[in-house]
Amino acid sequence: MVQRGPSQPEEVIDSSCEQDKFKRLPLSETSTKKPETFHVETIIVGGGVIGCAIAFELASRGQEVLLVEQSEIASGASCAAAGMLAADSEDFAHPLMAQAAYDSRELLHKHKEQISALTGMDLGLRRNGFITPFRSYGDLSKYKDKRNTTSGVQQLWWDRSTVQREALWLNRDTYGAYYRSLESEVLPVSLTRAYARSAEMMGARILEGVQDVQLIVDKHGVQGIKTAKGEMCCKHIIIAAGLHGEQLMHQVGVVLPSSPVKGEMLAVRFTTDQAGGRPDRTVYAEDVYIVPKANGEVWIGATSLPGRKDHSVSANSMQRLLGAASYWVPGIKEADFVRAWAGIRPSTPDGLPYIGKCEGISGLYAAYGHFRNGILLSAITGRWIADMVEGKSAEEIGIEAFSPERLNRKGVMS
Repeated sequence: MVQRGPSQPEEVIDSSCEQDKFKRLPLSETSTKKPETFHVETIIVGGGVIGCAIAFELASRGQEVLLVEQSEIASGASCAAAGMLAADSEDFAHPLMAQAAYDSRELLHKHKEQISALTGMDLGLRRNGFITPFRSYGDLSKYKDKRNTTSGVQQLWWDRSTVQREALWLNRDTYGAYYRSLESEVLPVSLTRAYARSAEMMGARILEGVQDVQLIVDKHGVQGIKTAKGEMCCKHIIIAAGLHGEQLMHQVGVVLPSSPVKGEMLAVRFTTDQAGGRPDRTVYAEDVYIVPKANGEVWIGATSLPGRKDHSVSANSMQRLLGAASYWVPGIKEADFVRAWAGIRPSTPDGLPYIGKCEGISGLYAAYGHFRNGILLSAITGRWIADMVEGKSAEEIGIEAFSPERLNRKGVMS
């Protein structure tokens, strides 16, 4: 899945899947042991950032939680993400998505303090702001005309002289840019592991390498899961398995479709941090994003290839990304190539994630289909699911638009 460049130092920890295997942080000591059949209040299926955030939130409330992952924590889409918390820069067509993004970004910063106190782990979470640059007044006008999200966006306009003063490394011909100071970014694997470790320290149990998960339900609702490692009984099952979520739901007659969207990215490393060299803020342009990370790398992305499930990386995609990135940050032309990778993101027919209870099966919940916003929406998804497990309704929380049953109600799947 990952192609390595020769310049990557051994001490770097980042969110590429291959690097994760070399720099593995230990999770539960029970991860490789065969468990006996046991009972737990809530089982989460899926060890990506969404599942681990839910485990963290439930465990912080004193709930009894088991998380099962078929491979390793953060081995799927979470290890391939850029880790941008782009609540102001991302253009959300649905107002609930926009509000969720703002709330989740702030909640994640609060979680950072709690996680740091619990584990001492560094999430690579930084709030340096994002820059959206423009080549001309015409490009700026087109951008404004296309925007869905305008209210609530925290941004400043930088004219040409301000851009040249504040971002020496940006193309000197830049007409102007929006600067959004509250935007943040994080190392996705570090965040996912930190959620998992914190959940464990608060009493949650995590099992990796759990294959052949089968949901057990009857007329009374959820009863548990059957796996290659044994049966596990519970009152609540939360499906947070990304693209595998649809298959799991099909087992019990619930139709929640999702489709794969492949994205390719690459990482470079600057040899110097002198003025005019490495960017110190994320560039969120219309044709590319350039993300300086806490591990010293700069990540560049991303392609969007609907229907693709392979993890290959094409030379054509890399050429296009590097061309777009080096226009905005000319110093990228002299940077060292580190590696390239691809990830598969789950999308839904209407572009909204499935978050909430599944009608007709008591105790079953969905939490997947976040597409390109899984990292950003992880914290708020964890809170919402925990609220519902504790008895709140989607109406009380105000997230009916994310209901797993919404497509049936709209006749999309009829």
